Amino acid sequence: MIAARLLRSAVLTLAALLPAALAQAQPATYYAGVVQHPPTSIPATQVVARYTLPRMSGGVNDFSGIATRDGVNIIMVSDHGYLVRGRLQRGYGQSIDGMELRQFVPLLDENGQPLGAGMRDAEGVSIGRDGAIYVAFEEHNRVLRYARAGGPAQDLGVHRDFSRLRAGRGLESVAVAPDGRVYSIPERAARATYGFPSYVWRNGAGWDGAFRLPSDGQFLPVGADFGPDGRLYVLEREYSARGYRSQVRRFSVNGQGISEGQWVMRSEVGQFGNLEGLAVFRDWGGRIRLLMVSDDDRGRGPSELIDVVVNR
Repeated sequence: MIAARLLRSAVLTLAALLPAALAQAQPATYYAGVVQHPPTSIPATQVVARYTLPRMSGGVNDFSGIATRDGVNIIMVSDHGYLVRGRLQRGYGQSIDGMELRQFVPLLDENGQPLGAGMRDAEGVSIGRDGAIYVAFEEHNRVLRYARAGGPAQDLGVHRDFSRLRAGRGLESVAVAPDGRVYSIPERAARATYGFPSYVWRNGAGWDGAFRLPSDGQFLPVGADFGPDGRLYVLEREYSARGYRSQVRRFSVNGQGISEGQWVMRSEVGQFGNLEGLAVFRDWGGRIRLLMVSDDDRGRGPSELIDVVVNR
């Protein structure tokens, strides 16, 4: 009798604990273009549009940066030193049905000449409050400002760290904050330290060190943008033999301080290509959207636009 009661008690206890244990063990799942994660860590995100970009003049589709204010009018930059302005054709449910090419021009230097080889590896682009275009380069690490697309550049100068950044792993992103400050983050630090450094440019004061972006495993920062909510969104990429995996975290930035990151999107391995550019905007329904562009990796894959809704 006692043994039976003890057995019954153990079974009831196990039955009570089993749902909680299963809930904790349940992995993140992905289906039908929707990325689901534990609600306590990563909000559910929905891919609302996936559009393969047409081949550009000369086959240049190695896009590494994108900027937009409204999710319709976009600016992209390529590794080969080109700038593209386009207007997306949105259909039912905000799908992307096409793109009207408005401008396709080489990026110019301060003298109005096309950037030469080794100087044109553009990786990030952002739009300032005055409409100026800021472009970050990862070979000869620097940020150039363009008063207009197709015009001559203004070099914003250098920080002492820029010359020490690894070639091809330098300034990957540029983001203009609501207060007008310009931030840039390299893909890898100049030296082995905690997290990733960032640099801030203040008009008239030049470059200075800013916050340190907390690292997350093997993910490396490749794109950034300040959203309409004032927070910094960072696109990060992880690569393995099975393909690319991407995620987006958002942060609150206060001078040289940065909050703990909140994950807002993470793809599964191979779900998307080599996502390198990120633009954040608010759609007509008031929702935060992430518009990302992938590099075609020298023709080995398609160059795509991925449009994601952040549900909270």
